[in-house]
Amino acid sequence: MRLTSLRLGALALGLALTVTTSPTRPAGAANEPYVIGASVSESGTGSSLGRPEADSMQMAVDEINKAGGVNGHPLQITILDDESSATTAVNNVRKLLDQHPIALLGPSLTQTSLAVIPLATQAQIPMISFASSAQIIQPIGDRKWIFKMPITDFHTAQTIQLFMKKKGLTKVAVIYRNDDYGKTGVSHFKDAGARFGFEVVDTEPIAATATDATTQLTHIKAASPQAIVVWTTLPSAAVIIKSYRELSMSLPIFYSDGAATGVFLQQAGPALNGAYIASTKINVPDTLAANDPQRKVLDHYIASFVQLYPKDAPVSIFGGFGYDGVYVLAQALKDAKSTDPNKLRDAIEHVTYTGVTGTFRMSSGDHNGLSTFSTLVTQVENGKFTVAK
Repeated sequence: MRLTSLRLGALALGLALTVTTSPTRPAGAANEPYVIGASVSESGTGSSLGRPEADSMQMAVDEINKAGGVNGHPLQITILDDESSATTAVNNVRKLLDQHPIALLGPSLTQTSLAVIPLATQAQIPMISFASSAQIIQPIGDRKWIFKMPITDFHTAQTIQLFMKKKGLTKVAVIYRNDDYGKTGVSHFKDAGARFGFEVVDTEPIAATATDATTQLTHIKAASPQAIVVWTTLPSAAVIIKSYRELSMSLPIFYSDGAATGVFLQQAGPALNGAYIASTKINVPDTLAANDPQRKVLDHYIASFVQLYPKDAPVSIFGGFGYDGVYVLAQALKDAKSTDPNKLRDAIEHVTYTGVTGTFRMSSGDHNGLSTFSTLVTQVENGKFTVAK
Protein backbone atom coordinates (compact mmCIF):
# COMPACT_ATOMS: atom_id res chain seq x y z
CA MET A 1 0.00 0.00 0.00
CA ARG A 2 1.29 3.42 -0.95
CA LEU A 3 1.32 5.75 2.04
CA THR A 4 0.95 9.46 1.38
CA SER A 5 0.35 12.42 3.62
CA LEU A 6 -3.07 13.92 4.20
CA ARG A 7 -3.38 17.72 4.08
CA LEU A 8 -6.65 18.74 5.59
CA GLY A 9 -8.45 21.86 6.73
CA ALA A 10 -10.32 22.21 9.99
CA LEU A 11 -13.69 21.47 8.33
CA ALA A 12 -12.39 18.11 7.16
CA LEU A 13 -11.04 16.95 10.51
CA GLY A 14 -13.90 14.64 11.36
CA LEU A 15 -13.84 12.89 7.99
CA ALA A 16 -10.05 12.83 7.95
CA LEU A 17 -9.84 11.07 11.25
CA THR A 18 -12.50 8.58 10.22
CA VAL A 19 -10.37 7.72 7.20
CA THR A 20 -6.92 7.74 8.74
CA THR A 21 -7.39 6.26 12.17
CA SER A 22 -7.09 2.53 12.41
CA PRO A 23 -5.99 0.15 15.13
CA THR A 24 -2.44 1.20 15.85
CA ARG A 25 0.12 -1.57 15.72
CA PRO A 26 3.64 -1.24 17.11
CA ALA A 27 5.77 0.91 14.80
CA GLY A 28 8.52 -1.66 15.15
CA ALA A 29 6.54 -4.30 13.26
CA ALA A 30 7.92 -5.12 9.80
CA ASN A 31 6.97 -2.50 7.18
CA GLU A 32 4.59 -0.69 9.54
CA PRO A 33 4.64 3.06 8.88
CA TYR A 34 6.18 5.57 11.20
CA VAL A 35 3.21 7.88 11.82
CA ILE A 36 3.91 11.62 12.07
CA GLY A 37 1.43 14.38 12.91
CA ALA A 38 1.76 17.97 11.71
CA SER A 39 -0.23 21.18 12.17
CA VAL A 40 0.75 24.31 10.23
CA SER A 41 -0.86 27.55 9.08
CA GLU A 42 -1.93 26.76 5.54
CA SER A 43 -4.54 29.52 5.78
CA GLY A 44 -5.01 32.70 7.80
CA THR A 45 -2.38 35.34 8.50
CA GLY A 46 0.40 32.75 8.63
CA SER A 47 -0.36 31.16 5.27
CA SER A 48 2.83 32.51 3.67
CA LEU A 49 4.66 30.34 6.22
CA GLY A 50 2.41 27.32 6.47
CA ARG A 51 1.80 26.64 2.77
CA PRO A 52 5.47 26.12 1.87
CA GLU A 53 6.02 24.23 5.13
CA ALA A 54 3.26 21.76 4.27
CA ASP A 55 4.54 21.40 0.70
CA SER A 56 8.07 20.81 1.91
CA MET A 57 7.12 18.24 4.54
CA GLN A 58 5.26 16.35 1.83
CA MET A 59 8.26 16.57 -0.48
CA ALA A 60 10.65 15.28 2.18
CA VAL A 61 8.37 12.39 3.13
CA ASP A 62 8.02 11.39 -0.54
CA GLU A 63 11.79 11.53 -1.05
CA ILE A 64 12.50 9.42 2.02
CA ASN A 65 9.85 6.84 1.12
CA LYS A 66 11.12 6.62 -2.46
CA ALA A 67 14.57 5.87 -1.04
CA GLY A 68 13.20 3.01 1.08
CA GLY A 69 11.90 4.79 4.17
CA VAL A 70 13.63 4.82 7.53
CA ASN A 71 14.87 1.61 9.11
CA GLY A 72 12.73 -0.24 6.55
CA HIS A 73 9.58 1.67 7.49
CA PRO A 74 7.75 4.20 5.30
CA LEU A 75 6.80 7.56 6.77
CA GLN A 76 3.12 8.44 7.01
CA ILE A 77 2.27 12.05 7.78
CA THR A 78 -1.05 13.75 8.40
CA ILE A 79 -0.84 17.52 7.88
CA LEU A 80 -3.65 19.65 9.29
CA ASP A 81 -4.33 23.35 8.75
CA ASP A 82 -4.56 25.30 12.00
CA GLU A 83 -5.79 28.44 10.16
CA SER A 84 -3.19 30.51 12.08
CA SER A 85 -5.36 30.08 15.18
CA ALA A 86 -4.06 28.92 18.56
CA THR A 87 -7.43 27.35 19.36
CA THR A 88 -7.47 25.38 16.10
CA ALA A 89 -3.85 24.34 16.62
CA VAL A 90 -4.73 22.90 20.02
CA ASN A 91 -7.70 21.03 18.56
CA ASN A 92 -5.53 19.73 15.72
CA VAL A 93 -2.87 18.40 18.06
CA ARG A 94 -5.47 16.68 20.21
CA LYS A 95 -6.81 14.96 17.08
CA LEU A 96 -3.32 14.03 15.94
CA LEU A 97 -2.39 12.57 19.31
CA ASP A 98 -5.33 10.20 18.93
CA GLN A 99 -3.44 8.69 15.99
CA HIS A 100 -0.47 7.87 18.28
CA PRO A 101 2.20 9.59 16.17
CA ILE A 102 5.87 9.15 16.95
CA ALA A 103 6.38 12.93 16.78
CA LEU A 104 4.67 16.25 16.02
CA LEU A 105 5.86 18.79 13.44
CA GLY A 106 4.86 22.46 13.61
CA PRO A 107 3.06 24.69 14.27
CA SER A 108 4.21 27.59 12.09
CA LEU A 109 3.74 30.53 14.46
CA THR A 110 4.99 31.47 17.90
CA GLN A 111 1.51 31.83 19.39
CA THR A 112 0.24 28.54 17.95
CA SER A 113 3.39 26.71 19.04
CA LEU A 114 3.21 28.05 22.58
CA ALA A 115 -0.43 26.95 22.75
CA VAL A 116 0.32 23.30 21.93
CA ILE A 117 3.56 22.84 23.86
CA PRO A 118 1.68 21.75 27.03
CA LEU A 119 -0.06 19.00 25.03
CA ALA A 120 3.18 17.62 23.61
CA THR A 121 4.83 17.84 27.01
CA GLN A 122 1.99 16.07 28.76
CA ALA A 123 1.91 13.36 26.09
CA GLN A 124 5.72 13.05 26.32
CA ILE A 125 6.15 13.10 22.57
CA PRO A 126 8.85 14.98 20.63
CA MET A 127 7.65 18.15 18.94
CA ILE A 128 9.65 20.07 16.30
CA SER A 129 8.27 23.59 15.97
CA PHE A 130 8.64 25.86 12.94
CA ALA A 131 8.26 29.05 15.00
CA SER A 132 10.95 31.67 15.57
CA SER A 133 10.78 32.72 19.21
CA ALA A 134 13.34 31.41 21.66
CA GLN A 135 10.43 30.95 24.08
CA ILE A 136 9.60 27.78 22.17
CA ILE A 137 12.65 25.96 23.55
CA GLN A 138 13.48 28.00 26.64
CA PRO A 139 13.85 27.49 29.51
CA ILE A 140 15.33 24.19 28.50
CA GLY A 141 14.23 22.52 31.75
CA ASP A 142 10.58 23.10 30.83
CA ARG A 143 11.06 22.21 27.16
CA LYS A 144 12.45 18.68 27.39
CA TRP A 145 10.27 17.46 24.51
CA ILE A 146 10.37 20.57 22.33
CA PHE A 147 12.75 21.38 19.46
CA LYS A 148 12.63 23.91 16.63
CA MET A 149 13.96 24.45 13.10
CA PRO A 150 14.14 28.25 12.62
CA ILE A 151 17.11 30.08 14.04
CA THR A 152 16.00 31.82 17.24
CA ASP A 153 14.83 35.41 17.11
CA PHE A 154 17.73 36.25 19.44
CA HIS A 155 20.28 35.19 16.82
CA THR A 156 18.35 36.96 14.06
CA ALA A 157 18.32 40.17 16.09
CA GLN A 158 22.02 39.81 16.79
CA THR A 159 22.80 39.39 13.09
CA ILE A 160 20.86 42.55 12.23
CA GLN A 161 22.38 44.48 15.14
CA LEU A 162 25.96 43.60 14.21
CA PHE A 163 25.33 44.77 10.65
CA MET A 164 23.65 48.00 11.79
CA LYS A 165 26.42 48.69 14.27
CA LYS A 166 28.98 48.58 11.46
CA LYS A 167 26.88 51.13 9.59
CA GLY A 168 26.62 53.38 12.65
CA LEU A 169 22.86 52.88 12.88
CA THR A 170 22.21 52.55 16.60
CA LYS A 171 19.26 54.90 17.13
CA VAL A 172 16.29 52.85 15.95
CA ALA A 173 12.53 52.67 15.91
CA VAL A 174 10.74 49.33 15.78
CA ILE A 175 7.40 48.52 14.19
CA TYR A 176 6.28 45.07 15.27
CA ARG A 177 3.47 42.60 14.79
CA ASN A 178 1.32 42.88 17.90
CA ASP A 179 1.80 39.35 19.23
CA ASP A 180 4.45 37.19 20.91
CA TYR A 181 6.62 37.10 17.80
CA GLY A 182 6.72 40.87 17.39
CA LYS A 183 7.06 41.67 21.08
CA THR A 184 10.15 39.47 21.45
CA GLY A 185 11.74 41.29 18.53
CA VAL A 186 11.25 44.60 20.32
CA SER A 187 12.68 43.21 23.54
CA HIS A 188 15.84 42.00 21.78
CA PHE A 189 16.59 45.49 20.53
CA LYS A 190 15.86 47.07 23.88
CA ASP A 191 18.06 44.50 25.62
CA ALA A 192 20.84 45.21 23.11
CA GLY A 193 21.22 48.73 24.47
CA ALA A 194 23.75 47.78 27.11
CA ARG A 195 25.64 45.31 24.93
CA PHE A 196 25.75 47.11 21.58
CA GLY A 197 24.80 50.68 22.43
CA PHE A 198 21.40 50.66 20.72
CA GLU A 199 18.74 53.20 21.62
CA VAL A 200 15.12 52.37 20.79
CA VAL A 201 13.41 55.75 20.38
CA ASP A 202 9.95 54.44 19.44
CA THR A 203 8.02 51.18 19.23
CA GLU A 204 4.84 50.84 17.20
CA PRO A 205 2.57 47.77 17.18
CA ILE A 206 0.73 46.71 14.04
CA ALA A 207 -2.00 44.11 13.66
CA ALA A 208 -1.22 41.05 11.57
CA THR A 209 -4.18 41.92 9.34
CA ALA A 210 -3.56 45.67 9.15
CA THR A 211 -4.22 47.37 5.81
CA ASP A 212 -2.33 50.60 6.50
CA ALA A 213 0.76 51.62 8.51
CA THR A 214 0.63 55.38 8.02
CA THR A 215 -0.06 56.17 11.67
CA GLN A 216 2.78 54.00 12.98
CA LEU A 217 5.30 55.33 10.47
CA THR A 218 4.26 58.95 11.09
CA HIS A 219 5.00 58.45 14.79
CA ILE A 220 8.33 56.85 13.92
CA LYS A 221 9.25 59.71 11.61
CA ALA A 222 8.62 62.18 14.43
CA ALA A 223 10.98 60.23 16.72
CA SER A 224 13.90 60.87 14.32
CA PRO A 225 15.58 57.43 14.38
CA GLN A 226 18.56 56.55 12.19
CA ALA A 227 16.85 53.37 10.97
CA ILE A 228 13.61 51.42 11.16
CA VAL A 229 13.39 47.78 12.23
CA VAL A 230 10.30 45.82 11.17
CA TRP A 231 9.50 42.60 13.06
CA THR A 232 6.60 40.98 11.27
CA THR A 233 5.56 38.68 8.41
CA LEU A 234 3.21 38.95 5.46
CA PRO A 235 0.70 40.43 4.97
CA SER A 236 1.59 43.35 7.26
CA ALA A 237 5.19 43.37 5.97
CA ALA A 238 3.89 44.47 2.56
CA VAL A 239 1.53 47.02 4.11
CA ILE A 240 4.44 48.66 5.92
CA ILE A 241 6.67 49.11 2.87
CA LYS A 242 3.72 50.52 0.91
CA SER A 243 3.05 53.18 3.57
CA TYR A 244 6.80 53.80 3.92
CA ARG A 245 7.01 54.75 0.24
CA GLU A 246 3.80 56.77 0.33
CA LEU A 247 5.31 58.89 3.13
CA SER A 248 8.51 59.31 1.06
CA MET A 249 10.63 57.97 3.91
CA SER A 250 14.31 57.40 3.19
CA LEU A 251 15.55 55.94 6.48
CA PRO A 252 17.20 52.51 6.11
CA ILE A 253 14.56 49.86 6.79
CA PHE A 254 15.43 46.41 8.16
CA TYR A 255 13.05 43.43 8.20
CA SER A 256 13.33 40.36 10.41
CA ASP A 257 13.56 36.94 8.76
CA GLY A 258 9.78 36.71 9.04
CA ALA A 259 9.75 38.63 5.74
CA ALA A 260 12.43 36.53 4.00
CA THR A 261 10.24 35.13 1.26
CA GLY A 262 10.26 35.72 -2.47
CA VAL A 263 6.50 36.16 -2.28
CA PHE A 264 7.13 39.42 -0.40
CA LEU A 265 9.40 40.64 -3.18
CA GLN A 266 6.71 39.79 -5.75
CA GLN A 267 3.96 41.54 -3.80
CA ALA A 268 5.95 44.67 -2.95
CA GLY A 269 7.62 45.12 -6.33
CA PRO A 270 10.01 48.07 -6.78
CA ALA A 271 8.88 49.57 -3.46
CA LEU A 272 11.08 47.04 -1.67
CA ASN A 273 14.30 47.87 -3.51
CA GLY A 274 16.94 48.96 -1.03
CA ALA A 275 15.29 47.32 1.99
CA TYR A 276 17.31 44.98 4.18
CA ILE A 277 15.95 41.55 5.17
CA ALA A 278 17.51 39.00 7.53
CA SER A 279 17.60 35.59 5.87
CA THR A 280 19.15 32.16 5.75
CA LYS A 281 21.26 31.24 2.72
CA ILE A 282 18.24 29.96 0.78
CA ASN A 283 17.63 33.36 -0.79
CA VAL A 284 21.22 33.79 -2.04
CA PRO A 285 22.30 30.25 -3.02
CA ASP A 286 24.36 31.40 -6.00
CA THR A 287 26.73 33.24 -3.67
CA LEU A 288 27.78 30.01 -1.95
CA ALA A 289 31.00 28.26 -2.85
CA ALA A 290 30.64 24.95 -4.67
CA ASN A 291 32.10 23.15 -1.65
CA ASP A 292 29.81 24.85 0.87
CA PRO A 293 28.09 21.98 2.73
CA GLN A 294 24.70 23.59 2.15
CA ARG A 295 25.08 24.21 -1.59
CA LYS A 296 24.08 20.72 -2.75
CA VAL A 297 21.00 20.45 -0.53
CA LEU A 298 19.90 23.99 -1.41
CA ASP A 299 20.23 23.41 -5.14
CA HIS A 300 18.23 20.18 -4.85
CA TYR A 301 15.54 21.67 -2.60
CA ILE A 302 15.01 24.81 -4.68
CA ALA A 303 14.76 22.96 -8.00
CA SER A 304 12.43 20.30 -6.58
CA PHE A 305 10.15 22.75 -4.80
CA VAL A 306 9.68 24.99 -7.84
CA GLN A 307 8.94 21.97 -10.02
CA LEU A 308 6.52 20.27 -7.62
CA TYR A 309 4.78 23.29 -6.07
CA PRO A 310 4.83 26.16 -8.59
CA LYS A 311 1.70 27.67 -7.02
CA ASP A 312 3.66 28.32 -3.80
CA ALA A 313 6.93 29.35 -5.46
CA PRO A 314 9.32 31.04 -5.15
CA VAL A 315 11.05 29.28 -2.28
CA SER A 316 11.25 30.78 1.19
CA ILE A 317 13.00 30.14 4.46
CA PHE A 318 9.72 28.73 5.79
CA GLY A 319 9.58 25.79 3.41
CA GLY A 320 13.10 24.95 4.54
CA PHE A 321 11.85 24.55 8.10
CA GLY A 322 9.33 21.92 7.02
CA TYR A 323 11.82 20.07 4.87
CA ASP A 324 14.54 20.09 7.53
CA GLY A 325 12.06 19.08 10.23
CA VAL A 326 11.26 15.82 8.46
CA TYR A 327 14.92 15.04 7.74
CA VAL A 328 16.04 15.82 11.30
CA LEU A 329 13.35 13.47 12.57
CA ALA A 330 14.40 10.81 10.04
CA GLN A 331 18.03 11.13 11.14
CA ALA A 332 17.01 10.74 14.78
CA LEU A 333 14.94 7.65 13.93
CA LYS A 334 17.98 6.10 12.24
CA ASP A 335 20.18 6.92 15.20
CA ALA A 336 17.69 5.72 17.82
CA LYS A 337 16.71 2.60 15.85
CA SER A 338 13.50 2.89 17.82
CA THR A 339 10.27 4.88 18.08
CA ASP A 340 10.34 4.72 21.86
CA PRO A 341 9.56 8.36 22.81
CA ASN A 342 12.45 8.73 25.24
CA LYS A 343 14.99 7.16 22.89
CA LEU A 344 13.74 9.24 19.96
CA ARG A 345 13.82 12.44 22.02
CA ASP A 346 17.38 11.69 23.12
CA ALA A 347 18.39 11.03 19.51
CA ILE A 348 16.92 14.34 18.28
CA GLU A 349 18.83 16.08 21.06
CA HIS A 350 22.10 14.82 19.57
CA VAL A 351 21.40 15.20 15.84
CA THR A 352 23.95 16.85 13.58
CA TYR A 353 22.43 17.56 10.18
CA THR A 354 23.15 19.97 7.32
CA GLY A 355 19.95 21.10 5.66
CA VAL A 356 18.25 23.94 3.86
CA THR A 357 18.26 26.18 6.93
CA GLY A 358 21.82 25.51 8.06
CA THR A 359 23.87 22.96 9.95
CA PHE A 360 22.01 21.83 13.05
CA ARG A 361 24.08 20.72 16.03
CA MET A 362 21.50 19.85 18.65
CA SER A 363 22.52 19.33 22.26
CA SER A 364 21.00 18.95 25.70
CA GLY A 365 21.49 22.69 26.19
CA ASP A 366 20.34 23.80 22.73
CA HIS A 367 17.21 22.37 21.11
CA ASN A 368 17.78 24.45 17.95
CA GLY A 369 21.44 23.91 17.19
CA LEU A 370 21.92 26.85 14.81
CA SER A 371 23.97 30.02 15.32
CA THR A 372 24.43 33.47 13.82
CA PHE A 373 26.54 31.77 11.13
CA SER A 374 23.27 30.35 9.75
CA THR A 375 21.80 33.76 8.97
CA LEU A 376 22.84 36.92 7.17
CA VAL A 377 21.52 40.32 6.13
CA THR A 378 20.33 40.60 2.54
CA GLN A 379 19.37 43.68 0.56
CA VAL A 380 16.74 43.78 -2.17
CA GLU A 381 18.12 45.02 -5.49
CA ASN A 382 16.04 45.04 -8.67
CA GLY A 383 13.52 42.69 -7.09
CA LYS A 384 16.11 40.13 -5.97
CA PHE A 385 17.85 39.18 -2.73
CA THR A 386 21.53 40.08 -2.63
CA VAL A 387 24.07 39.77 0.18
CA ALA A 388 24.14 43.17 1.92
CA LYS A 389 27.48 44.94 2.09
